Amino acid sequence: MKKSLILLLLLLLCACSNNDAPITSPSSFILHNVNIIDVENGSILPAKSIVIKQGEIADIIDVTSSYTPSDLAVIDGKNGYVTPGLIDMHVHMYEPAAYVLALSHGVTHVRIMNGVPEQLKWRDQIAAGSLIGSSSSVSSPIISGYEDAPLHHTVHTAAAAEQAVKSYHSQGYDLIKAYGNLNEQSLTAIIKAGQKLAMPIAKHGPHGSGDMPLSALSGLQSFEHVEDIYQGTLNHKVSLEKLDKVSADLKRIDVPVTPTLNIYHQLTQLTVHKEKYLAETHPEYTSDIITFEAKSNQVERWLNASQNMAIHNKKIMNFLLKITKTLHESEVELLVGSDSGVLLSPHGLATHNEMKLLAQAGLNNYEVLAAATINPAKALNLATKLGKVAPNFKADFIYSTSNPIVDLSVLQYPQAVVKHGQWYSQQQLQTLRDEAINSRSFWQELFVLGAAL
Repeated sequence: MKKSLILLLLLLLCACSNNDAPITSPSSFILHNVNIIDVENGSILPAKSIVIKQGEIADIIDVTSSYTPSDLAVIDGKNGYVTPGLIDMHVHMYEPAAYVLALSHGVTHVRIMNGVPEQLKWRDQIAAGSLIGSSSSVSSPIISGYEDAPLHHTVHTAAAAEQAVKSYHSQGYDLIKAYGNLNEQSLTAIIKAGQKLAMPIAKHGPHGSGDMPLSALSGLQSFEHVEDIYQGTLNHKVSLEKLDKVSADLKRIDVPVTPTLNIYHQLTQLTVHKEKYLAETHPEYTSDIITFEAKSNQVERWLNASQNMAIHNKKIMNFLLKITKTLHESEVELLVGSDSGVLLSPHGLATHNEMKLLAQAGLNNYEVLAAATINPAKALNLATKLGKVAPNFKADFIYSTSNPIVDLSVLQYPQAVVKHGQWYSQQQLQTLRDEAINSRSFWQELFVLGAAL
């Protein structure tokens, strides 16, 4: 009864703040005279015009073509560049503002990795055009072996694990998030139930539970965190020999890996540069609740870390880059995932930092873009609709006046983003960004989190 009264109070407080964005509809227009980044083939398609109808790419034609639909408005692309919209495969979002911030930096789709019921509503509203923001795939609440962990669903038996998968499938979640501390019986049951229901599973850490062989995990949607390779599989040892074996094993089972380098990079910068780095983390992007939790927990820890800890973190950060490089050289498919919404990691901007770190690990710019576009689309089973600029695909892309293959950073603040066929200019993106930051509601986020507990 007490919990019900608290939730009712939070609901009433939440109702006082309306964060709904203006309703938009799929647009139809021609983007004339642009160069298309063909990520899949590692090339640029020059001098093209993109025909967009009802939110999808209807056709791509040469600029010299005599075919020009007279009923469509024409936007002059001025020989600029069109890149597929970015997909961030590991985010944590508990407020509508987060979806807008991500979109404003060219992230047109996100995979949310600790689901709550409100995210299902936002997912559907954005898909319908009644909210502006990145579209999303939403995982279940984390299924784990922890007792009383916030926003976790605790299971210890095969029966409980199977029931959890069935429940989240029936509620409309897009995938299951399985934690690394599940016992063997529970993880085995989750995998079997997922296969039976065609429910994808993403797992924290690329390893089984108990005596499970790695091969038992083939068919999963992804493994999360190369940090877990260092901490778990390699037992906190910098071992290049063992790393080669791990990479070969991962290649054999053909499950993509989301490195999530961004967070360890951020905590390393906090230990090394302290307050100077903290001032550069775009605090306006982070919600009040997450800021309070992070500053009283992780941020304080790393700001107060010793010089020896700073040296250690730099060493491990370099090894995480080495792990990522080795996976890439072993042809393990990589996915961009920033873990935005954790620590003080800003939505959208963190995606670009993750891409920058992948480049530092040795991927070329086409390969980085593949990890942010076609690879995630394939993992999500959306490869016929997302990840490319091609006929019959969603009109989700980034427009820039400069070539992103020369410098990927031009995608961070693009000249325009197209989502569901809706053209958002750079000025409009800035306005959306400002409005999202200014209109966010502490009470709404408190309600979202409180209702999920």
